[in-house]
Amino acid sequence: MSPCVPLIISTRVASAARHHAARGSAICLSTRCSTPSQTRWSRLDSRRSLSSHTGPKHSSQRRWVSVVVASATALGVLFMYRQRPVRMDSSSYKSPGERPPKLAEKSVFAPPFLESQDGKLDARMQFYEALAEDSIEVDSLPREQAILTQAPYVPPAITRDYPVLLQVPLTTSTKLAQLTSQYKYEQWTFNDTVPGPFIRARVGDVVDMEFTNKDITGNPHNIDSHAFTGPGGGAALTTTEENETKSARFKLLTPGLYLYHCAAAPVPVHIANGMYGLIYVQPAEGDLPPVDREFYVMQSEFYHEPPEIMDDGRPSKTVEFSYPNGLAEEPNIVVFNGSESALTRDKPLKAHTGETVRVFFGNAGPNLTSSFHVIGSNFHSVYRDGDVLSPPGRFVSTVTVPPGGATVVDMKMVVPGTYTLVDHAIFRLDKGAVGFLNVSGKPREDVFGSSQPPAPCVGCKLHA
Repeated sequence: MSPCVPLIISTRVASAARHHAARGSAICLSTRCSTPSQTRWSRLDSRRSLSSHTGPKHSSQRRWVSVVVASATALGVLFMYRQRPVRMDSSSYKSPGERPPKLAEKSVFAPPFLESQDGKLDARMQFYEALAEDSIEVDSLPREQAILTQAPYVPPAITRDYPVLLQVPLTTSTKLAQLTSQYKYEQWTFNDTVPGPFIRARVGDVVDMEFTNKDITGNPHNIDSHAFTGPGGGAALTTTEENETKSARFKLLTPGLYLYHCAAAPVPVHIANGMYGLIYVQPAEGDLPPVDREFYVMQSEFYHEPPEIMDDGRPSKTVEFSYPNGLAEEPNIVVFNGSESALTRDKPLKAHTGETVRVFFGNAGPNLTSSFHVIGSNFHSVYRDGDVLSPPGRFVSTVTVPPGGATVVDMKMVVPGTYTLVDHAIFRLDKGAVGFLNVSGKPREDVFGSSQPPAPCVGCKLHA
């Protein structure tokens, strides 16, 4: 018997089974019954010359074919059952006579966060959508000077409940900075710091940006803020040449934590050299839950050429930017807050047991995605992607932050000691991505303890 025969029989029988199931007729699975289906199967057997053979061998083949036929028939019945339309139970509707809604009445592409359970636009989203439609007399707004802070510090929360004309002065310049313990590097800066200053505002505020270029190398600069609504994020309106100042105004329509950076050509070079920062736009209905301490941390990469060899044969202690390394996405240095020692020797973060700590974290890139993690703690609240309207994630250990992205994380400090900030792409700690959060307070041996003293490994970079 050809091995193809069972497959042919199974296919035809499955088709016959679907036909009979659709008509509601019973299908007999016995090979001895005298039903129309038996007659059809007998014809199939005769076509394949199965019934013309005798003897134990062919009898066994017929029994085997019968098993295949029975299995195919059962599958056919199951297939028809699965194709029946799903009936919606209308008993859960308020009105007994109310018909269940048609599936087509609700678009599957409707963003779920825009709708409440009754299908109406969420009140908060209505408010933020209306902001874009409402025009205001900008000059009639009260004026306020923005409080700008250098990393790792954050301006105090805004408590007013009305918009202002928020004056934000930014100046670009260059400086020779100690990038690592071994090398210095010429950084391009906003307000002489890397990262640039932390800007805190409120939805509805109009940022009155005064942008001045003091870069003596002659490079043009500007600002592209992810919080600004309009082409280029403000870049074209703020592009300035050396010793030039421009002013522009930007109404803040959406809450959240956003990156800003220079977008003058070539854009990746300006970002890679240090021109980036964070702006936090508080929601109109109030800020995030209060915490005891807030910190500002940004991750970024630096790409440099090998040091030049000096006349005395020793390598230079200053290195220069490498475009080929940046293009290959192979950074020499990965750091927090602009240098290898920014959060270790220079300005480690500090807190006390019992306090809640919030970190506004941004990733300037320009290439690598960060896996932000604090060793020894977890994030009780995570406002992913800087989204401060949606409910936060809870008890998260590691947060993914792409280049150009940001997140807000909250921690509760329970046990004293040193907590280490890392990118959990862990080889990057050897490129400088390490920071310390030093927590003081009484020991909690009921939570974390041993009868033996701690013994950090020799040369460990993860513990102070």
